[in-house]
Amino acid sequence: MALLTARLGLWQLSRADEKLALLHSIQTQSALPALHAQELKDQPLLWQQVNRTVELQGHWLLDKTIYLDNRVHHGQSGFWVMTPLRWSTGQVVWVQRGWVARDPVDATKAAPVQTADGVVNITARIAGGLSHMVELKKTDTQASDGAGIHIQANLELSQMQALVDDNVTAVVMQTGADTDGLRRDWVIVGVDPDKNIAYAYQWFGISALLSLLYVWFQWIGPLLHARKQSRST
Repeated sequence: MALLTARLGLWQLSRADEKLALLHSIQTQSALPALHAQELKDQPLLWQQVNRTVELQGHWLLDKTIYLDNRVHHGQSGFWVMTPLRWSTGQVVWVQRGWVARDPVDATKAAPVQTADGVVNITARIAGGLSHMVELKKTDTQASDGAGIHIQANLELSQMQALVDDNVTAVVMQTGADTDGLRRDWVIVGVDPDKNIAYAYQWFGISALLSLLYVWFQWIGPLLHARKQSRST
């Protein structure tokens, strides 16, 4: 058991190293110069550079907006607002525009979100995909401002493509200042090496305790008992 718990501690340290490498990769990609529309048209493979910053101009396809349910932001439950942006003729990206809180009275409603008409400019980060939540049901409901919204648990790439006539080139996460009633102080989920390091110390502590108990009960304890018996005789 001592060896097993020590091995678990080493495994947690290896997981911490993986997360540190991932965090370094995210920071490196984010520090690179932003990609622009013409570059992305000329070199479509650039869309594969996850966490790279892009600067796009286009039009929102507002009627396709989807609210992803049960997204927790700094301990508060709410929605991710997903809207496709036509950034080039026949090309759209699905934009994770920000987080909005639930309506405090009706959990099936969201606080109002404003969306600009006409041409918009956004700064975003290329996303590797969306987190998948346990899906109980799909709901069509009304927002607190009376506008019709569509709420669902998940949004798969196949559905993204089915909802629009254009080609879906990527999923991006909008960054920058909070606007339109949305929060964008994103938290990098699953990249916390400190937690794995803490678990490793716990496993190493258990391993050390088991080793000490083994030495005590197998060697020191019997030796002290034998000496006590010899003195009494």
